[in-house]
Amino acid sequence: MKYAIIGTGAIGGFYGAQLANAGEEVHFLLNSDYAIVKEEGLHVISEVYSDIHLEKLNAYQHAIDMPACDVILVCLKTTSNASLLPSLVQPLLHSGSVIILIQNGLGVEADVAAMFPGVGVAGATALVSVYKVGPGQMHHLDYGDIEIGNYNVQDTTIIDKVVAAFDNTGLISRKAEDLNTLRWRKLVWNITFNGMCVVLNTTANKLLADRATYNLSKEIMHEVILGANACGAALPESMVYDMLQFTIAMRPYAPSMKLDYDAKRPMELKYIYENPVAMAKTAGYYMSKVDMLLQQLLFLGRY
Repeated sequence: MKYAIIGTGAIGGFYGAQLANAGEEVHFLLNSDYAIVKEEGLHVISEVYSDIHLEKLNAYQHAIDMPACDVILVCLKTTSNASLLPSLVQPLLHSGSVIILIQNGLGVEADVAAMFPGVGVAGATALVSVYKVGPGQMHHLDYGDIEIGNYNVQDTTIIDKVVAAFDNTGLISRKAEDLNTLRWRKLVWNITFNGMCVVLNTTANKLLADRATYNLSKEIMHEVILGANACGAALPESMVYDMLQFTIAMRPYAPSMKLDYDAKRPMELKYIYENPVAMAKTAGYYMSKVDMLLQQLLFLGRY
């Protein structure tokens, strides 16, 4: 199959490089990094896997120059979807193309499906610690798991093929039984640590090293699970302990929203906070602590 990477930043660069290194045909859309990547290639320096240097790759500066692809992997921030996706994705579509959103949050698939009527859309969550450290250069700290859930793809065998392709890279890849549950499961971590790291100007490991913020993290995670359950995602309470232990064991890590805030980029509040709070409330449960965190983030985003 032909793969397109829309957004060759940390996530797109990492997963695209893994697929290309394993022999898949991958076409990378780049913006400001195009000239350097075209000249010097794409680098992934990993603390846990072998480093990757794609010396020659299918690199493009304009989507119109790319071929139609079977799988379009969207790795942009969701803050760019409304303004950029129509012009970036439309030239890549053929009658059997599917769009897979390696993005964060709840409700993003519905919005993207509305942009491309008749095109199959799926969502993916990435469990990975990776930073972009320079043009075409990614530093991979830990993990790399990817899980894909169907939204409206009619022939789901293509999702099976994508999962198999990621498996072939050596990463752990899964097909989720339910997209709603997949999205809420990731939100238990994202809602808690993205927002708190921004508001308190810290990292996840420091939050969990302090008793007060450890307990607050636990309370917020419990609240998100109750919100998820109200919305039909049956997440167990035991997730909280498991996720806290997992986070404690991680290498020191600043979540993506903290990096965006520090770089004065827009934060992904709509899909990570606003939609979950609204959907849970409509379903009969008010995530009050999450809403308070949202209001603080909205304030910081304005000033």
